[in-house]
Amino acid sequence: MFDTQVVKFQMSGPEDVSGLAEAVAEGRIQAADIQAIIAKTEGNGRVNDYSRPYALHSFEDYMMEKLGLSRAEVQGMCAMVMSGGCEGIMSPHAVAISKTDVGDAESPGEKRLSMGVAFTRELLPEELGTMAQVDLVAEAAEEALAKAGVDSLDDVGYVQVKCPLLTSDRINDAASRGKKVVSTDTTRSMSLSNGCSALGAAVGIGEIDRASFEITDVCSRGDLYSEMISCSAGVELMRSEVVVLANSSQSVSRYKIGRAVMQHLIDADAVRQALKNAGLAFDGLPGADDLSRVVHAFAKAGAPWDGRLLGKRVTLLTDSVLGTRPVRAVANAVIASVVQDPAVYVSAGLVFHQGPVGGGVVSAIIEA
Repeated sequence: MFDTQVVKFQMSGPEDVSGLAEAVAEGRIQAADIQAIIAKTEGNGRVNDYSRPYALHSFEDYMMEKLGLSRAEVQGMCAMVMSGGCEGIMSPHAVAISKTDVGDAESPGEKRLSMGVAFTRELLPEELGTMAQVDLVAEAAEEALAKAGVDSLDDVGYVQVKCPLLTSDRINDAASRGKKVVSTDTTRSMSLSNGCSALGAAVGIGEIDRASFEITDVCSRGDLYSEMISCSAGVELMRSEVVVLANSSQSVSRYKIGRAVMQHLIDADAVRQALKNAGLAFDGLPGADDLSRVVHAFAKAGAPWDGRLLGKRVTLLTDSVLGTRPVRAVANAVIASVVQDPAVYVSAGLVFHQGPVGGGVVSAIIEA
């Protein structure tokens, strides 16, 4: 049996790990058992968002000092997902998730929160946005799913993939070896990496058949998507990291997770459904007692490709402010209005294969 703990804390800046240090000092989580840290940092969320590597190295430095480990050893034990962009009212924050072997501990009688984490090898620049990336992520996702102890795909509450993107240096490295990259547009490489990662993870967990798509379908088919996967590309790594959060009969955690699919950016009904699927029971809106049990919410939100929301024209794709940023602000505000907490993890943009066009997965962790 395993116990899974979740600690959420605020960040005053990308380098602020004091919330994690406090939680460890108070015994709310054991540093040696932390397998994932998922954070929202306050950069621009684009290729040159260096708030992500700043936060990454800060967390790594803390874990290295606390546990007496090398950077490579910390990287081998813990997935660190740094997602940039805290537009609107999104509050910079992070969650640390641990998993502890508790032997033959008594089962709580229902499935509780569990976690599985796995990593790919480092990708070559020319592999980004190709079927090689799809297959590598699929292998890691299959491993993470097994580690989570999942009985059924219905038990999966949220899958987070952190993946690399192309930079000028990486493009030049490939060229120096006589290799071609999928695109010399670094921003486009974010979408391609996220798209391949989403499809790969969906294949790995058994949600999508590997034979049902080709590389030309990546970032082009709106009907090809996962209902539980969110991907975040960043400059700070060259491997992909997969975190599977699920309910498992092998867990004695005090937490449970539930998910739903937002069909559009202001789909508050889906947020409420995710809370109910996690285990809250309420009519209409969740009350104060219900909300006191909500630990955290994750979401992926997409801009509508046709520039319309519920039949009305919107300017997300035509305004001078890049579409990904207001999308994060809108989705966060909608979810925050339901859970009454602005510290909601929202990754957003012109999303491919991570939920229906203009929508995305929304997941909630609650106290059982």
